[in-house]
Amino acid sequence: MSRRKPEGRPDGERHELVRLIQLLVAEGQRIGHAFAQQQGVNGTDIEALIRILVATDDQPMTAGRLASELGLSTGAVTTLIDRLERDGHVRRVRDTVDRRRVIIHYDQTGLEFAGRFFQPLGVHHTAATADFTPEELAIVKRYLTATIEAFRTYREQLS
Repeated sequence: MSRRKPEGRPDGERHELVRLIQLLVAEGQRIGHAFAQQQGVNGTDIEALIRILVATDDQPMTAGRLASELGLSTGAVTTLIDRLERDGHVRRVRDTVDRRRVIIHYDQTGLEFAGRFFQPLGVHHTAATADFTPEELAIVKRYLTATIEAFRTYREQLS
């Protein structure tokens, strides 16, 4: 089945953006698989590491949140976190506000390795986007934020 760019249709550019997002996701997965192979970890571990990496202070990563985002039981996530912690990728830190809550952070060793692995990608990405104006970057950010929210909403509907 061949895919043609839907020329002349009002939603043709929207379809092209979807196609490009699909390609971006596929390339990201291939890079993730290469990282997993180097680290001797599986795809779920990589997804967990990415989610831990992108967590913010406003929404820190907890075991419960990680279980929800990965679609795993709390027991399975505990085993996953134990393994990642043992291998030096993450560490558990007790929340200073709510001592019952434990926040999952990247360990410095894990950050350093991930940094070395992904630093060349950062260089390529910086070069690829160097000519974008701040206004263009703001539009791309708005589009990606909306797309991520659409993906998240759909993922939540699946469970």
